[in-house]
Amino acid sequence: MEYRRLGRTGLKVSAIGLGTEHLEQNRETMEDVVRTAVEAGVNYVDLVYDDPEGARGSWDNLAPALQAHRDELILAAHWGWGPGHNGDIVGAQHCFDQVLARTGNGCADVAIIATIDTEEQWNDWGQRAAERLARYKEEGRIGHIGMSGHFVSAALRAVESGQIDVLMYGVNLTEHDSAEIDALLRACAKHDIGVVAMKPYYGGTLLNYDGRPTSINPAQCLAYTLSRPVATAIPGVRNTEELRTTLHYLEANERERDWQAAIPLMHEGLAGHCVRCNHCLPCPVDIDIGATILFVGFAQWEGVTEGLRAWYQSLPVPASACIECGDCVERCPFGVDVVEQMRELVALYET
Repeated sequence: MEYRRLGRTGLKVSAIGLGTEHLEQNRETMEDVVRTAVEAGVNYVDLVYDDPEGARGSWDNLAPALQAHRDELILAAHWGWGPGHNGDIVGAQHCFDQVLARTGNGCADVAIIATIDTEEQWNDWGQRAAERLARYKEEGRIGHIGMSGHFVSAALRAVESGQIDVLMYGVNLTEHDSAEIDALLRACAKHDIGVVAMKPYYGGTLLNYDGRPTSINPAQCLAYTLSRPVATAIPGVRNTEELRTTLHYLEANERERDWQAAIPLMHEGLAGHCVRCNHCLPCPVDIDIGATILFVGFAQWEGVTEGLRAWYQSLPVPASACIECGDCVERCPFGVDVVEQMRELVALYET
Protein backbone atom coordinates (compact mmCIF):
# COMPACT_ATOMS: atom_id res chain seq x y z
CA MET A 1 0.00 0.00 0.00
CA GLU A 2 1.16 3.51 -0.82
CA TYR A 3 0.59 6.27 1.74
CA ARG A 4 0.16 9.93 0.92
CA ARG A 5 0.04 13.14 2.91
CA LEU A 6 -3.50 14.48 3.43
CA GLY A 7 -2.61 18.10 2.81
CA ARG A 8 -1.94 20.32 5.80
CA THR A 9 -3.51 17.82 8.19
CA GLY A 10 -0.18 15.99 8.06
CA LEU A 11 -2.02 12.66 8.24
CA LYS A 12 -0.56 9.81 6.16
CA VAL A 13 -3.46 8.08 4.46
CA SER A 14 -3.64 4.98 2.30
CA ALA A 15 -3.88 5.70 -1.42
CA ILE A 16 -6.94 3.44 -1.47
CA GLY A 17 -9.50 4.14 1.21
CA LEU A 18 -12.75 2.49 2.21
CA GLY A 19 -16.18 3.97 1.59
CA THR A 20 -18.91 2.49 3.79
CA GLU A 21 -22.10 4.03 2.40
CA HIS A 22 -23.10 0.98 0.36
CA LEU A 23 -21.89 -1.82 2.66
CA GLU A 24 -24.27 -4.73 2.99
CA GLN A 25 -26.04 -4.35 6.32
CA ASN A 26 -24.94 -7.43 8.23
CA ARG A 27 -22.26 -7.90 10.87
CA GLU A 28 -20.34 -10.68 9.14
CA THR A 29 -19.87 -8.66 5.95
CA MET A 30 -18.98 -5.45 7.78
CA GLU A 31 -16.44 -7.12 10.03
CA ASP A 32 -14.89 -9.03 7.11
CA VAL A 33 -14.66 -5.92 4.93
CA VAL A 34 -13.00 -3.81 7.63
CA ARG A 35 -10.61 -6.64 8.58
CA THR A 36 -9.67 -7.30 4.94
CA ALA A 37 -9.11 -3.59 4.34
CA VAL A 38 -6.86 -3.22 7.38
CA GLU A 39 -4.85 -6.31 6.45
CA ALA A 40 -4.23 -4.76 3.02
CA GLY A 41 -2.98 -1.53 4.58
CA VAL A 42 -6.12 0.58 4.14
CA ASN A 43 -6.32 3.12 6.94
CA TYR A 44 -8.70 5.86 5.70
CA VAL A 45 -12.38 5.03 6.27
CA ASP A 46 -15.16 7.35 5.17
CA LEU A 47 -18.36 7.17 7.22
CA VAL A 48 -21.44 8.30 5.33
CA TYR A 49 -24.31 7.17 7.50
CA ASP A 50 -27.95 7.37 8.37
CA ASP A 51 -28.96 8.63 11.80
CA PRO A 52 -27.64 5.90 14.13
CA GLU A 53 -30.86 5.98 16.10
CA GLY A 54 -32.92 5.41 12.96
CA ALA A 55 -30.51 2.83 11.56
CA ARG A 56 -29.55 1.14 14.80
CA GLY A 57 -29.22 -2.30 13.22
CA SER A 58 -26.53 -1.30 10.74
CA TRP A 59 -24.61 0.65 13.37
CA ASP A 60 -24.79 -2.23 15.83
CA ASN A 61 -23.04 -4.25 13.12
CA LEU A 62 -20.51 -1.66 11.90
CA ALA A 63 -19.44 -0.16 15.23
CA PRO A 64 -17.71 -3.32 16.59
CA ALA A 65 -15.73 -3.66 13.34
CA LEU A 66 -14.46 -0.08 13.65
CA GLN A 67 -13.75 -0.37 17.35
CA ALA A 68 -11.68 -3.53 16.85
CA HIS A 69 -9.26 -1.62 14.59
CA ARG A 70 -9.68 1.94 15.84
CA ASP A 71 -5.98 2.51 16.54
CA GLU A 72 -5.14 1.57 12.95
CA LEU A 73 -7.75 3.75 11.28
CA ILE A 74 -8.17 7.37 10.22
CA LEU A 75 -11.91 7.95 10.39
CA ALA A 76 -13.76 10.66 8.47
CA ALA A 77 -17.32 11.19 9.75
CA HIS A 78 -19.83 13.28 7.83
CA TRP A 79 -21.63 16.17 9.50
CA GLY A 80 -25.13 17.05 8.34
CA TRP A 81 -25.78 13.95 6.27
CA GLY A 82 -29.33 12.66 5.95
CA PRO A 83 -32.83 14.03 5.41
CA GLY A 84 -33.62 17.05 7.54
CA HIS A 85 -30.11 17.63 8.81
CA ASN A 86 -28.89 20.27 6.38
CA GLY A 87 -29.85 23.50 8.06
CA ASP A 88 -30.72 21.74 11.33
CA ILE A 89 -27.81 22.26 13.72
CA VAL A 90 -29.49 20.41 16.58
CA GLY A 91 -30.30 17.39 14.41
CA ALA A 92 -26.86 17.33 12.80
CA GLN A 93 -25.10 17.59 16.16
CA HIS A 94 -27.21 14.84 17.74
CA CYS A 95 -26.51 12.51 14.81
CA PHE A 96 -22.78 13.34 14.79
CA ASP A 97 -22.48 12.76 18.55
CA GLN A 98 -24.08 9.36 18.15
CA VAL A 99 -21.53 8.43 15.49
CA LEU A 100 -18.58 9.62 17.59
CA ALA A 101 -19.84 7.56 20.51
CA ARG A 102 -19.67 4.44 18.34
CA THR A 103 -16.18 4.88 16.85
CA GLY A 104 -14.36 3.42 19.83
CA ASN A 105 -12.63 6.50 21.21
CA GLY A 106 -15.29 9.19 20.89
CA CYS A 107 -13.37 11.07 18.19
CA ALA A 108 -13.13 11.43 14.42
CA ASP A 109 -9.90 12.35 12.68
CA VAL A 110 -11.78 14.37 10.06
CA ALA A 111 -15.30 15.84 10.12
CA ILE A 112 -16.72 16.29 6.62
CA ILE A 113 -19.44 18.92 6.14
CA ALA A 114 -21.64 16.91 3.81
CA THR A 115 -22.78 17.87 0.33
CA ILE A 116 -22.25 21.60 -0.06
CA ASP A 117 -23.17 22.12 -3.71
CA THR A 118 -23.90 25.83 -4.05
CA GLU A 119 -22.16 28.97 -2.90
CA GLU A 120 -25.36 29.91 -1.07
CA GLN A 121 -25.20 26.66 0.90
CA TRP A 122 -21.59 27.36 1.80
CA ASN A 123 -22.36 30.92 2.89
CA ASP A 124 -25.26 29.78 5.09
CA TRP A 125 -25.28 26.18 6.30
CA GLY A 126 -21.57 25.70 5.59
CA GLN A 127 -20.63 28.61 7.83
CA ARG A 128 -22.87 27.46 10.66
CA ALA A 129 -21.51 23.93 10.38
CA ALA A 130 -17.89 25.12 10.29
CA GLU A 131 -18.46 27.27 13.38
CA ARG A 132 -19.94 24.35 15.33
CA LEU A 133 -17.23 21.94 14.21
CA ALA A 134 -14.56 24.41 15.30
CA ARG A 135 -15.86 23.86 18.84
CA TYR A 136 -15.51 20.10 18.41
CA LYS A 137 -11.93 20.68 17.30
CA GLU A 138 -11.19 22.84 20.35
CA GLU A 139 -12.62 20.08 22.54
CA GLY A 140 -10.37 17.49 20.87
CA ARG A 141 -13.30 15.49 19.49
CA ILE A 142 -12.26 15.97 15.86
CA GLY A 143 -8.87 16.58 14.32
CA HIS A 144 -9.65 18.46 11.12
CA ILE A 145 -12.56 19.94 9.16
CA GLY A 146 -13.41 19.02 5.57
CA MET A 147 -16.23 19.39 3.08
CA SER A 148 -17.78 17.28 0.34
CA GLY A 149 -19.49 18.55 -2.78
CA HIS A 150 -20.25 18.00 -6.44
CA PHE A 151 -19.84 21.46 -8.01
CA VAL A 152 -16.61 23.34 -8.60
CA SER A 153 -17.82 26.84 -7.72
CA ALA A 154 -18.89 25.90 -4.20
CA ALA A 155 -15.81 23.74 -3.67
CA LEU A 156 -13.52 26.58 -4.74
CA ARG A 157 -15.22 28.97 -2.34
CA ALA A 158 -14.61 26.57 0.55
CA VAL A 159 -11.01 25.84 -0.46
CA GLU A 160 -10.14 29.52 -0.70
CA SER A 161 -11.88 30.38 2.59
CA GLY A 162 -9.18 28.87 4.77
CA GLN A 163 -11.88 27.12 6.83
CA ILE A 164 -11.37 23.57 5.60
CA ASP A 165 -8.35 21.26 5.57
CA VAL A 166 -9.83 18.49 3.41
CA LEU A 167 -11.98 18.47 0.26
CA MET A 168 -13.92 15.39 -0.79
CA TYR A 169 -14.73 15.63 -4.48
CA GLY A 170 -15.34 13.36 -7.46
CA VAL A 171 -12.16 12.68 -9.44
CA ASN A 172 -12.49 10.08 -12.18
CA LEU A 173 -11.94 9.28 -15.85
CA THR A 174 -15.00 11.18 -16.99
CA GLU A 175 -13.21 14.47 -16.30
CA HIS A 176 -9.83 13.50 -17.73
CA ASP A 177 -9.62 16.75 -19.70
CA SER A 178 -11.73 19.08 -17.55
CA ALA A 179 -10.20 22.53 -17.16
CA GLU A 180 -12.56 23.19 -14.22
CA ILE A 181 -11.36 20.18 -12.25
CA ASP A 182 -7.75 21.04 -13.07
CA ALA A 183 -8.29 24.52 -11.64
CA LEU A 184 -9.91 23.11 -8.50
CA LEU A 185 -7.05 20.68 -7.89
CA ARG A 186 -4.49 23.47 -8.43
CA ALA A 187 -6.31 25.59 -5.84
CA CYS A 188 -6.21 22.68 -3.39
CA ALA A 189 -2.46 22.29 -3.95
CA LYS A 190 -1.92 26.03 -3.51
CA HIS A 191 -3.75 26.05 -0.17
CA ASP A 192 -2.39 22.63 0.88
CA ILE A 193 -5.87 21.12 1.07
CA GLY A 194 -5.93 17.33 1.22
CA VAL A 195 -8.08 15.88 -1.60
CA VAL A 196 -10.17 12.79 -0.96
CA ALA A 197 -11.27 11.50 -4.35
CA MET A 198 -14.77 10.09 -4.18
CA LYS A 199 -16.54 8.25 -7.02
CA PRO A 200 -13.42 6.90 -8.78
CA TYR A 201 -15.79 4.58 -10.68
CA TYR A 202 -18.26 7.44 -11.29
CA GLY A 203 -20.80 5.82 -9.02
CA GLY A 204 -20.13 2.46 -10.69
CA THR A 205 -21.16 3.76 -14.12
CA LEU A 206 -17.65 3.41 -15.56
CA LEU A 207 -17.78 -0.32 -14.82
CA ASN A 208 -21.44 -1.08 -15.48
CA TYR A 209 -23.75 1.20 -17.42
CA ASP A 210 -27.46 0.63 -17.81
CA GLY A 211 -27.15 -2.95 -16.57
CA ARG A 212 -24.34 -3.81 -19.01
CA PRO A 213 -20.67 -4.28 -18.01
CA THR A 214 -18.33 -1.92 -19.79
CA SER A 215 -14.84 -2.88 -20.97
CA ILE A 216 -13.18 -0.66 -18.35
CA ASN A 217 -11.63 -2.29 -15.30
CA PRO A 218 -11.32 -0.92 -11.73
CA ALA A 219 -7.52 -0.74 -11.93
CA GLN A 220 -7.74 1.68 -14.88
CA CYS A 221 -10.17 3.89 -12.96
CA LEU A 222 -8.00 3.93 -9.85
CA ALA A 223 -4.80 4.47 -11.83
CA TYR A 224 -6.30 7.59 -13.39
CA THR A 225 -7.62 8.97 -10.10
CA LEU A 226 -4.33 8.31 -8.29
CA SER A 227 -2.36 9.93 -11.11
CA ARG A 228 -4.00 13.19 -10.06
CA PRO A 229 -2.88 15.30 -7.05
CA VAL A 230 -5.14 13.50 -4.58
CA ALA A 231 -4.33 11.86 -1.26
CA THR A 232 -6.70 8.90 -1.39
CA ALA A 233 -9.38 7.37 -3.62
CA ILE A 234 -12.53 6.14 -1.86
CA PRO A 235 -14.52 3.52 -3.76
CA GLY A 236 -17.75 2.50 -2.08
CA VAL A 237 -17.93 -1.29 -1.83
CA ARG A 238 -20.83 -3.54 -0.89
CA ASN A 239 -18.95 -6.60 0.29
CA THR A 240 -15.54 -8.29 0.58
CA GLU A 241 -15.60 -9.50 -3.02
CA GLU A 242 -15.92 -5.93 -4.31
CA LEU A 243 -13.21 -4.79 -1.92
CA ARG A 244 -10.81 -7.48 -3.17
CA THR A 245 -11.56 -6.41 -6.75
CA THR A 246 -10.59 -2.86 -5.80
CA LEU A 247 -7.47 -4.00 -3.93
CA HIS A 248 -6.29 -5.90 -7.01
CA TYR A 249 -5.04 -2.51 -8.16
CA LEU A 250 -2.11 -2.94 -5.78
CA GLU A 251 -0.77 -5.89 -7.80
CA ALA A 252 -2.13 -4.97 -11.25
CA ASN A 253 0.36 -4.78 -14.12
CA GLU A 254 0.91 -1.79 -16.39
CA ARG A 255 -1.54 -3.05 -19.01
CA GLU A 256 -4.31 -3.44 -16.43
CA ARG A 257 -3.60 0.05 -15.10
CA ASP A 258 -3.43 1.76 -18.53
CA TRP A 259 -6.14 4.38 -18.03
CA GLN A 260 -5.47 6.06 -21.37
CA ALA A 261 -6.64 2.89 -23.10
CA ALA A 262 -9.93 3.24 -21.21
CA ILE A 263 -10.83 6.61 -22.75
CA PRO A 264 -12.13 5.30 -26.11
CA LEU A 265 -13.86 2.47 -24.22
CA MET A 266 -15.54 5.04 -22.02
CA HIS A 267 -16.92 6.97 -24.99
CA GLU A 268 -18.21 3.73 -26.48
CA GLY A 269 -19.65 2.25 -23.29
CA LEU A 270 -21.30 5.42 -21.98
CA ALA A 271 -22.94 6.56 -25.21
CA GLY A 272 -25.98 8.67 -24.42
CA HIS A 273 -24.94 9.31 -20.83
CA CYS A 274 -23.91 12.77 -19.61
CA VAL A 275 -20.65 12.62 -17.66
CA ARG A 276 -20.36 16.40 -17.11
CA CYS A 277 -17.27 16.69 -19.32
CA ASN A 278 -18.56 20.14 -20.41
CA HIS A 279 -17.63 19.73 -24.07
CA CYS A 280 -21.18 20.92 -24.76
CA LEU A 281 -20.37 24.40 -23.46
CA PRO A 282 -20.59 27.31 -23.92
CA CYS A 283 -24.36 27.50 -24.01
CA PRO A 284 -25.72 30.67 -25.71
CA VAL A 285 -28.13 31.23 -22.81
CA ASP A 286 -25.59 30.17 -20.13
CA ILE A 287 -27.24 26.96 -18.95
CA ASP A 288 -24.74 24.87 -16.97
CA ILE A 289 -25.74 21.81 -18.97
CA GLY A 290 -23.90 19.09 -17.07
CA ALA A 291 -24.95 20.36 -13.66
CA THR A 292 -28.55 20.77 -14.82
CA ILE A 293 -28.84 17.31 -16.36
CA LEU A 294 -27.79 15.82 -13.02
CA PHE A 295 -31.29 16.63 -11.80
CA VAL A 296 -32.76 14.06 -14.18
CA GLY A 297 -30.80 11.37 -12.35
CA PHE A 298 -31.70 12.78 -8.94
CA ALA A 299 -35.38 12.57 -9.85
CA GLN A 300 -34.97 8.96 -10.98
CA TRP A 301 -33.25 7.99 -7.73
CA GLU A 302 -35.48 9.69 -5.18
CA GLY A 303 -38.41 11.33 -6.96
CA VAL A 304 -38.89 15.09 -7.11
CA THR A 305 -38.92 16.04 -3.44
CA GLU A 306 -39.51 19.57 -2.19
CA GLY A 307 -35.86 19.81 -1.21
CA LEU A 308 -34.76 18.68 -4.65
CA ARG A 309 -37.13 21.13 -6.32
CA ALA A 310 -35.73 23.98 -4.20
CA TRP A 311 -32.18 22.94 -5.11
CA TYR A 312 -33.10 22.91 -8.81
CA GLN A 313 -34.64 26.36 -8.47
CA SER A 314 -31.33 27.66 -7.12
CA LEU A 315 -29.67 27.03 -10.50
CA PRO A 316 -28.74 30.36 -12.12
CA VAL A 317 -30.40 29.41 -15.45
CA PRO A 318 -33.22 26.83 -15.63
CA ALA A 319 -33.75 24.25 -18.35
CA SER A 320 -36.72 26.23 -19.67
CA ALA A 321 -34.29 28.87 -20.95
CA CYS A 322 -33.06 26.41 -23.60
CA ILE A 323 -33.61 27.77 -27.13
CA GLU A 324 -33.02 24.31 -28.67
CA CYS A 325 -30.26 25.55 -30.97
CA GLY A 326 -28.65 22.10 -30.95
CA ASP A 327 -25.04 23.32 -30.66
CA CYS A 328 -24.55 21.27 -27.48
CA VAL A 329 -25.82 18.09 -29.15
CA GLU A 330 -23.31 18.49 -31.98
CA ARG A 331 -20.43 19.00 -29.54
CA CYS A 332 -21.26 16.16 -27.13
CA PRO A 333 -18.73 13.29 -27.50
CA PHE A 334 -21.15 10.91 -25.76
CA GLY A 335 -24.11 11.53 -28.03
CA VAL A 336 -26.39 12.92 -25.33
CA ASP A 337 -29.66 14.38 -26.59
CA VAL A 338 -29.31 17.51 -24.50
CA VAL A 339 -32.41 19.19 -25.92
CA GLU A 340 -34.61 16.24 -24.93
CA GLN A 341 -33.02 16.23 -21.47
CA MET A 342 -33.90 19.92 -21.06
CA ARG A 343 -37.49 19.18 -22.03
CA GLU A 344 -37.64 16.39 -19.45
CA LEU A 345 -36.29 18.71 -16.77
CA VAL A 346 -38.94 21.30 -17.51
CA ALA A 347 -41.62 18.61 -17.20
CA LEU A 348 -40.15 17.35 -13.92
CA TYR A 349 -39.36 20.62 -12.15
CA GLU A 350 -41.11 23.51 -13.85
CA THR A 351 -44.67 22.37 -14.45
